[in-house]
Formats: sequence, C-alpha cells, structure tokens
Amino acid sequence: MSLRDANCYTLTIHQSKADPSIAELVESYGPGTAKAESRYARVRIKQDDEAYSSQIFDTLTGAHLASAGYELEKAKKRRLQLHGPDEDVPFEYTGRINFEWTFEFEGNKYRWTREVYGKDYICSLDRKPDPRVEICLARDASSKGPARLQILHYNIERFPTEIKDQRGLETLLVASLLCLLDAAEDRNAPSRSTSGSSKLVKDGKFPPTREKDVPPVPARPERVISEDDFEPDPHVLFVVIRTKTAQASQCALEVSLGVTRFRHREGLPELKQYVIEEEADGPNSTTMSGGRPGPNIIKLDDDPPKKLSPSNSISGKQKTWTPPPNIAIYLSTIELPDLKPGRREHLKHVASTSSNPKPIHSPTPSAPPPMLPPKEAATLPPPTNPSKRTSSFGRLFRTNS
Repeated sequence: MSLRDANCYTLTIHQSKADPSIAELVESYGPGTAKAESRYARVRIKQDDEAYSSQIFDTLTGAHLASAGYELEKAKKRRLQLHGPDEDVPFEYTGRINFEWTFEFEGNKYRWTREVYGKDYICSLDRKPDPRVEICLARDASSKGPARLQILHYNIERFPTEIKDQRGLETLLVASLLCLLDAAEDRNAPSRSTSGSSKLVKDGKFPPTREKDVPPVPARPERVISEDDFEPDPHVLFVVIRTKTAQASQCALEVSLGVTRFRHREGLPELKQYVIEEEADGPNSTTMSGGRPGPNIIKLDDDPPKKLSPSNSISGKQKTWTPPPNIAIYLSTIELPDLKPGRREHLKHVASTSSNPKPIHSPTPSAPPPMLPPKEAATLPPPTNPSKRTSSFGRLFRTNS
C-alpha cells in the first residue's frame, strides 16, 4: 500500500551512516521539490534494566521529547513516556492473532495495526461504537525506498474537543512507531549490538563520533523473496480455504475476514464469500490392493445406542458449541450460483433422488368382475277397471250413489 497523499505531512526515516544508533526523521515538502528539513532524531541508548531503550529529540531545539523501551522483545507491555512535562503513556499489545499495539493519550485509545506479512502500519483513533478513524500511515523500509511516516492532519482536526494536544500526539506517534520498527529489525537481525550507542551532552547536541568507535554494521542476510516480487494475477477467479479441525475453522474465518477488510481498505472490488460444510473423510471409502480408491460402502446397519455417562448427563447449559471441522471458504471475484445455500440444498436433494430412484410397482391384473345373470322382467298384472278400484275414496262415492 502506498501512502495516501504525497502533499500530507510526511516524514522519511534516514539511518545515520556515521552512527547506526541515530536515525533522523526528515520532512519532505511534496513531490517535485528537493527541499527537506530534519524534524526529529531517534537515539538508541544503553540501559542495564532494558534490552531496548530509545529517546526522541527535536533536532531544531535539541529538546528531549519522548522515550521508549522494553525489557524483553516478546513482552506485551512497553515503556512509552512524554517529557516536558513527564507523562507515562500505557503502551501494550492488544492483538489476538493479529498485530495490534495500543496506547492511551488524553483519554483516547490509538491502535497500531499491520497485516500479517505486510510492511504497512496504520494508526487509528478508536471511537467505539463508531468506526475507527485513521490518523497515521507508515511503511517499513524496503527495496523501493526508506521507511516513511505520514500524519493525516485532516482527520485529526475533525476532533478538536477530543484531541487537544496535537504536538504531543505527533510525538507519541513517532516514538511508538520507531519502537515497533526497531523491535522488528532486532528480531530479524539478533546479532545487532547497541554497544556503540551515543549519549547526549547537557546541551542536547550529539557528541562527535570517531570512525573507530562506530561498531561495524553486520551484513544483512541476502533477500530471497518478498511480496514486492509478485504481481497480481487477473486470471484467478477464486481461492478455497479448507480446514480439517474445529480449531482451524476459526482461524480460516479470521483469514477470510482479514482479506475482505484489506480489499475494502485498499478500494479493491469486494470478494464474494461462500462458506460450505463438507463431509468428513470417514471409513466408508476403501482402498484396493493396487492403491486405487475402492467403491464406497453404504452402511445399512443402525447406529449403536449411545451409552449414558456422567458427562452426557450434564445439563445442556454447560455444553459448549464447537464449529464444524470440515469447512471450505470460497473467496470469489464472480458469483458462484451453485454454492448459494438454497441452490446447494436443491442440488443435493436432486442428486439423492436420482441416485436412489423409487421402484415403480405395476399393479397386478385383477380378475374380471363376475357376470351376474340378467334380471327377469317383472310381470305386472294387467290394469283393472278403474271403476272397480277399491280405494276408500271411490268406495265413498259408490255408497252415496
């Protein structure tokens, strides 16, 4: 990642050739101008109770501005102090699996973050529950140029009531970043010694050094490969992250989230993410004598009943959920319709029904219904004379007649 704007306040870190314990931070006045002016100086000193100690000075006035140090490089807390007046600033490691160092100043939290294999540092103002605001960008030294530090004053000036001492904040940004860069350099070159560190005189000026007092700088190991040697491949459509254990599933999700955040921060197109739970490699697959995989064996036996144990009788409140061990995370630049949750379940159902079709039973021919004899026509008596009907109504009229 390149720095945002070359016109912002940018400091370039130059290592002194005469004394390796001294580094100057020079301000450049934008592209196209050769004018540069030294603003800060970092001096590494030797202290008996600390493995690393450094002091920050104003090169124009020689004032002692800040100091930093630590007893062990792997310690999670480091010393960070402002001078004039003296003030101790908490500076500690707050990351879990990622790189994150936090210091507090004026009641605000500032977090230094970095990608796992990157050289870019970002310091943000933590404003929970609101999103973080980037106030400083930095890049470690590489084959393309020296280390640089850029302070985003246009973001700092957005919070005049929260950030009152901008000069003190700028000094802390310089001191904390140089402490992180020096620790990374010492980790990569453990043979470096600070025995030739310079000490300041009372006037705040650097004493003259002689060539014989300067320890030789050990040769750096030959660079084998770095991220600068690679170019993005536009033909890669998607990558897959697979896991085999439940512990690795959480790490895979963290990696996927880090990639998504990195692309969002760089302004790159967002990736489409698909998380799929895969089937574990069980004992269903056999291996033939020739080493080739054999046919799958479908187990038709019922599963044996689970034995009750004291661990199984514990109430459900004490059971902890664990992520599935076998998952596959697809990070794709294009849409993959077959990996969508609804589409995947539909395809699985279709595959299961096609592999196990239901047998079609043809109906057995039934015997023809029995032939019933035809009904004989009912013989009705011939109609009688209507005058001889013996209905009660007719009898009534006959008697009267």
